[in-house]
Order: sequence, then C-alpha cells, then structure tokens
Amino acid sequence: MQLSTLDGFTERLVSRWFFYGWAVVSITFTTAMITAGIGGYGLSFFIIPMSEELGVSRTEFSAISAFRLALLPIMPLLGFLVDKKHGPRLMIVVGSIIAGLALLLTSRINSIWQFYIIFGIVFGMAMNSMGGMLVGPAVISKWFIRLRGRAMAVGTMGISAGGFVIAPLAGWVIGQFGWRAGWVVLGLILLFVVAPMAALLMRRSPEDAGMRPDGDPAPAEGQDVGAIPVNPEYSFTLKQALRTRALWLLVGIQSVMLVSLSPVLFHQVAYIQDKGFDLKTATTLATTLAFFAIVAKIPWGYLSERVHVRWVMAVCLATSGFSLFIIVWTDNLWMLYVYAALHGLTMGGGPTVMNVSWAVYFGRRHIGAIRGVVTPVGSVAGAFSPIYAGWAWSSETSYDTPFTMFAIVWIIGGVLALIASTPKIPATTETPERQGSAPA
Repeated sequence: MQLSTLDGFTERLVSRWFFYGWAVVSITFTTAMITAGIGGYGLSFFIIPMSEELGVSRTEFSAISAFRLALLPIMPLLGFLVDKKHGPRLMIVVGSIIAGLALLLTSRINSIWQFYIIFGIVFGMAMNSMGGMLVGPAVISKWFIRLRGRAMAVGTMGISAGGFVIAPLAGWVIGQFGWRAGWVVLGLILLFVVAPMAALLMRRSPEDAGMRPDGDPAPAEGQDVGAIPVNPEYSFTLKQALRTRALWLLVGIQSVMLVSLSPVLFHQVAYIQDKGFDLKTATTLATTLAFFAIVAKIPWGYLSERVHVRWVMAVCLATSGFSLFIIVWTDNLWMLYVYAALHGLTMGGGPTVMNVSWAVYFGRRHIGAIRGVVTPVGSVAGAFSPIYAGWAWSSETSYDTPFTMFAIVWIIGGVLALIASTPKIPATTETPERQGSAPA
C-alpha cells in the first residue's frame, strides 16, 4: 500500500469522529509527555541514586543539561524541515527511535562520561528533533487559528502529564527495581508508543489533507484551497520577523521562562528530600505540581483566545515567580502542597501562552523556520540554569539561593511581556487569506 493511500484512509477514518487537527494535537501531547517526563520531571528522580552509584556530585550530574546543546547548530535547519510536507512526521519517528535506543543504552552506563554522551548528546539531539519547543507547537499553529489557544493548551498538557504519568512511573520503577530498570522502561515507551503513533497520524498542515484550519469547511471538488476565505492572519517570513522588536522580546521572555522552569523541574525532588522528606513524599509533591499544571492549561489557553496574549503572558509569568517563593520559605509539608498547587496552576500556563504568542505575533506559514532560529537561545539559557542550581547546592548544601533567583527571573519575564506589543505588518502584495496557505 502506498503512503498516500494509507494517509488518505487514515484521514477519512479519523475525520468521521472529529477534526483531524485534534489527532495532530494528540501526537504533540504524547511526545511532550514522554520528553518532558524523561528530560524534565523524571530526571529529578535519577539524581540521587545515579550520583551515589556513579560517585559524582550533583553539579557533575546537572552538567548533563549542557550536553543537550549539541543539536543547536542545526536547529534552524530542523525549523525549515518542520515547514516541509513530511518533515514533522519524519522528525518525530526517527527522533523517537533514536531516543528509545539511547535510553536502553543509558541503562548500561558505568561512568558519568558515558551518561554525558549517550543521554546528554544522543538522547538530547533526538528529543529536540521530535518535540520540545519546536515541532509540536509549530504544527499545532498551522492546524488552528481561532481555536489555537485551546488546541495549544491540550498539546502542552503533555508537558505536565510527563510529571503526572511518566515521572511517577520512573520513580516507582526506580524504587522497586533500581535506576537502570527505569531507563529501560522509558526507552521501550518511546519505541513502541511514540514512533508508531507519529508514523500513522502526523501531518504538517490541514492543506496537506485538503482541509482548513480549525475544521472550517473544506473546498469543493476542483476548487483552489487558497480561494476560500480563512480567518485572516498575516504570516511573517523569517527575514521579516528578525527585523521586529517583538521577536527579540519574545526570545527574552522564552529564555527567562526556560531559565526558571528547567532547574525547578530538575532539582525539586532533591530539594524536597533535602528538607527532610523521603522519596515517596517528594514524588507525591512533584506529581501534585504536575497535576495542577495539567489543570491550568485549558483556562490559560481559553484566556489567550479572548485576551491579547501579551497580557496573559505577563500575568502567568509574574504569578509563577511569586508562587515559587513558597518552596524557599517553608519546610512545612502542608505549605509544600500549597506550593505544588499554586506553582502548578501558574507555571503550567507558561508553555501554552508562550507557544500561542509566537503564532499570534508571526502567523503560521513560516512558524517552523522562525522557531528553529530562536529556539536555540532559550535552550542555552535553560541548559545552564540546572548546572548553576547544582553548583549552588554543592557550595551551600542548599537550593534556597538559586530557587530565589529563579522566582525573580519569572517575574522579570512578566515585566518583559508587558512591553512586547505585536509587530506591525510590513507592506506586502499578498492578502492574509492567501498568504496563510501552507507552502508545498
């Protein structure tokens, strides 16, 4: 059976029940859940057992985040690939297979340098090519305009679901069978869940399947897809976007968000254990935070459809910072649950509103190329903050100082959002409706 025949059958079958764009959202949800659950929430459970067995400090273990930067030089190329017809599907399928194999090999390591190479470089490259802040959000932006906020909310729920599903699974396996078994289980999930799902369902844009964004009426037989009016949205080219003040403000906002988000997910379980609680309690608190982050995403998504995303970003980031102060100020178990609930509800909206903002500001046609160029900046920022947190703990045997700084950085991001007005549309001969159609 030819690929086009299988694709057509799958599209018709899925469309009998719901708009096909939601199938694309489900893939983004799944890839985000697995990658965030492994590389973010879940990694926190490996810090203590792996550090003890490998005989390394938390600073040395935290340095793993820097090795994930190996892919950054080719990230712009991957961004352009996202805008090509079969690019997203190819990236996720190949990336998930390589990532799964890398995790199986990680279960066999005996030194920190093996961990850096196999998990840091190989898995990091595969993880960034299959998900993260590039592929899933860019593709959702192409499939939705009017309903973009709620679609992005559901897709980014996977990030928090990684803490609610994958991380507790990893914690349970580690507690029962050891950290090596944890890597094996996670690797098998990638190989047997993500890769087949993406191969079957991922599509770049609604135009590729003869559909319209948001499930709007499809063209009649023989009618040009671009001739039917669509919710007008100007799509900036990469060159045009790079010339705007708004792009660099969004880069700054995304960077400070990742500076604060990554190390908290990386170190919070160890931080809670340092406060005198056992792994089971720390796992429960981390899972609680992830649950509330899941709950938060739909309201933040709906809000971004009704209020300009600039104001939504400002409120989301600032309140995330204030809620993070709670874990620094208390050693009381109930107050730690308050932290988990409030920081989950506020921080949980960050990825949703950030991903919506890129599409609102710059349109959907070239969003892959734009995100491919700007994503490395935030990735660098997010890679080194966990190392700083590990170094600070090694120096002071406490996470109080770095977590205080991360809270302040969240608030700075909220202030930057207040001045990030949408860019002016440059002079063009194309209408927004026509120009919004996906390229071949």
